[in-house]
Amino acid sequence: MAIANPAFSQKSLEIKTKSIETTLIPLVTQISTLVNFKEKPRSSSSSAINEKTLQAISRVGDAVHMAVERFVSVGESIANENSEIKSDLTDACREARSAGESIKRITCVEYDSFGKPVCVTDRQSMVQAARGLLSAVTRVLLLADMIVVKQIISIKKKVISTLNRLETVTSFSEFVKLFGIYGSQMVELAHLTGDRQNDLKDERRRSQLSASRTILEKSTMLILTSSKAYLRHIECVHSRQCRDLVYDQVRRALDLAGSIVHDSGSTSTTTNPTITLLLTKDEINFVKSLRQFEYAVEMLNVSITSSTKEQLEDLCNKTIDNSQDFTDSVYISIEQREKVLEYHSKLQEQLGEIITMITNDNEMGFSLKSEVLPLSIQTIQQIGYDFRKQLEQMAMFRASEFFRTHDESVLLNELKTYSLTSRFDLLQEAIDRFREQAEIAIELSKLLKHISSCDPLQVSSEYHDMLFQNLSNMIIASSQAVAAHPTNRVSKENLDVLCRFWEQEINDFSILVKEIQEFIEGRGEKTAYLSLPRPGKHGTTSKVGFKPTKLDSDEQAKIAKVGLEMKLVTSEMDAEAEKWDEAPNEVAKRAKNMSSMAYSMYLFTRGEGTLRTTQDLFTQAYYFVEEGTRLSAIIHEFIHQIPNKNVRQDMLIQLEKVPLMCHQLKLKLKASVSGKNSTFAKVDTVICEARDLMNAVTRLCTNVFVCQTKYNIVDNRTVTSSKHYSRPPSSSSNKWYRPPSIERDDRVETKSERPIRSSSLQRPSSYLPEFDHI
Repeated sequence: MAIANPAFSQKSLEIKTKSIETTLIPLVTQISTLVNFKEKPRSSSSSAINEKTLQAISRVGDAVHMAVERFVSVGESIANENSEIKSDLTDACREARSAGESIKRITCVEYDSFGKPVCVTDRQSMVQAARGLLSAVTRVLLLADMIVVKQIISIKKKVISTLNRLETVTSFSEFVKLFGIYGSQMVELAHLTGDRQNDLKDERRRSQLSASRTILEKSTMLILTSSKAYLRHIECVHSRQCRDLVYDQVRRALDLAGSIVHDSGSTSTTTNPTITLLLTKDEINFVKSLRQFEYAVEMLNVSITSSTKEQLEDLCNKTIDNSQDFTDSVYISIEQREKVLEYHSKLQEQLGEIITMITNDNEMGFSLKSEVLPLSIQTIQQIGYDFRKQLEQMAMFRASEFFRTHDESVLLNELKTYSLTSRFDLLQEAIDRFREQAEIAIELSKLLKHISSCDPLQVSSEYHDMLFQNLSNMIIASSQAVAAHPTNRVSKENLDVLCRFWEQEINDFSILVKEIQEFIEGRGEKTAYLSLPRPGKHGTTSKVGFKPTKLDSDEQAKIAKVGLEMKLVTSEMDAEAEKWDEAPNEVAKRAKNMSSMAYSMYLFTRGEGTLRTTQDLFTQAYYFVEEGTRLSAIIHEFIHQIPNKNVRQDMLIQLEKVPLMCHQLKLKLKASVSGKNSTFAKVDTVICEARDLMNAVTRLCTNVFVCQTKYNIVDNRTVTSSKHYSRPPSSSSNKWYRPPSIERDDRVETKSERPIRSSSLQRPSSYLPEFDHI
């Protein structure tokens, strides 16, 4: 019988990849058949075991033996090609072959003196043989997996070596040669780590490796542009600082990727404390610590041990510690901070009562204790649930405020303009405002990390936290370098690339916020449609000479369904707004504006109306977003006039979705497309997002109208245009319907807005940026 190598501990045989697990499944199935046969009770009569059954079991044993022989042959050939693991792999193959022969010997058919088949072995022998075979085969697979791990680590070391050489070059020609080598090595590393990422079983490790690969992919362009800017002006401190930040980011991503790959190799017998600390940092967020605490409290119904008190106190303290980011944030209001501290006190007080109850066995009778303890457990669980909901609402409210009050394109344009004109005083002011925006984004990433219930969302929040810090410092250093050398085209190119990356990160961040919100609300992914208007009615571009795209019947049916849903929402909004449109009511008029534009998009899905091309649809959708943004600002000011605190809080929670949805739709509109499939996807996404936004606005406006009447709140705004807001006539000469401008004082803001809104973010209601990405 093969004996397991003592160098392999139980932990070293842990399977961390899907490929090894999949390979072992057929073997486990066959061995289970053999063990189950030996486990069945036998009667005293030998006739209970017929010859056919024994022959079948013998064939299974022969099949296992032959499969092991083929498997071992491959393992031995791998061992001959890899000298570093040849000894261990050869021993493992020898053990596997010996175990396979044992299985064959145990399952062979023997006959007694009367020529009848007999079962010569018992169940214990079969179990021992099966265990030895599985252990040996697993060892072979894990040792072979070590080759993949070492291959990735080897190419990672080559990348780091080339990166170090790139950092020390002083001529651009030498840099170009080394950068070509670096690029080819990165391509190889990307392929290997991509395969490894898909093979990992642990979801958190898979997400971490994906984040590292994303950083490495994005940083390749930054290495080129930042190094070119530095080599053009080696004496410039800011260019060197920007380049060093890029290289440091790449090194950290490489270290994280290497650590994950090393940890995924199940044959490692030593534990590196640095790797362990790097991978487990911030692994337990607020939601996870609260779950652990709630589980420990629930287990009080089952058993109570001497260590229960210390365990509960420790888990409670961890839960409170993980909520400190909310109380420490300078962007959280005093009222919200006090609510969090109040939940801290409630949690500790209720836990104190439970601990007193379970420790005073003599003072409290068993019957009374069995009645009171479950009620106390339910109470503390309800406190934990309310605590979690409070933090989720705070984080999503901060996200809504961030997207409502910050426009990254305005700040980035200011940085570029003041850098190129070398206006250092104005540049410093723009840098301060940009740094403020970055700090808010970083703070928000930390809050989102704590309310993320699954590993991918938590890792994504941590990824954005790190990237916002690095990118903001790079942009600031690059803008200062451009200001020092405004005629340097290479430095300007580097700043442009960094600004584009920042806009992409804000876009990805808004998607993350939406995913977290949907996860909190328990909503699954929506059905994706590929849709466009009916064939022959609309083209995919406004250019002359392009033929309209024809759709099949399924695509027509899908787009018709989405369009009908849009029409139902607009009808509901119109009916509601008509009730409140008698007196001057700007909320009602803005809502009817949005309803009119949504109706024109519905007509587009029918091949009717004034929107003739997808270009027209996208432009109309952009006006729709602008109107939604203005409406949310008006409602935000209205809500703060509601005297009832609870109603006001509920309305703010409902409102926070609208700016986020507006920002999301605007980002979808900016995405450039080419070709039928991508245009289908964009049109479908725009219409679905507009429908969802219209739904949210309809529900919100209904509550606003009710509160306006209930609390007798008067809208004192001056409406300069008395034009009736109705649907645009189909014979209108305009291609799309844009609402008339309504003047209002955009400088009015509540106290809660003032601490985070920068003066550069004020813009008139008629502001409409260039829409050049359609």
